Amino acid sequence: MLAQFLKKYPEVVFIVKLTFLFSVFYFGTDFWIGITAKGNYYSSFCDEYLNYVRWIRISILKAAGVICSVFGYHTRIENTISLRIINGIKINMVYSCIGIGVLSSWASFVIAYPSKLKRKIYWLFGGLLLIWMVNVIRIAALLILFNKTRDINTFPNHHTAFNIIAYIIVLLLIYFYTKDKKQLAPIT
Repeated sequence: MLAQFLKKYPEVVFIVKLTFLFSVFYFGTDFWIGITAKGNYYSSFCDEYLNYVRWIRISILKAAGVICSVFGYHTRIENTISLRIINGIKINMVYSCIGIGVLSSWASFVIAYPSKLKRKIYWLFGGLLLIWMVNVIRIAALLILFNKTRDINTFPNHHTAFNIIAYIIVLLLIYFYTKDKKQLAPIT
């Protein structure tokens, strides 16, 4: 009876998968941040060898530093959370700046949507890379802007602006990903 219901209403299967995957990715990352931050439930092994949140943050900071260097600004990463223009201002990249919500949204949609595996992999990593690149450009642009004005309050809503732009990108990715109905796989 359940199998018949699920076959009759594939949208329900999609929504359940999407919600479940988003919850695992987003809240799982919150959990992971909790065990890799020194405190009550800290795991030195997870922090040292499996801290993917730090890897994402450092990759964004390093890539933003490369962009800054193209424009003549020399940078350095401080304490794995800050990017500083040498003899200039710095930006702290807290957890909310990494874009875990946007990344989780895109990953959960691609995985939940019925499509062929090869196509899923291509779109999953392509979309994640695009979102990551937008974040890199944002961090580099903000660092240069803040360094020129010497006031980090020059653009106080940059986090909201990033989320709006990133979610518009996600919606465009969803549109193009779902546009070709020939690429659909059977719902399971």
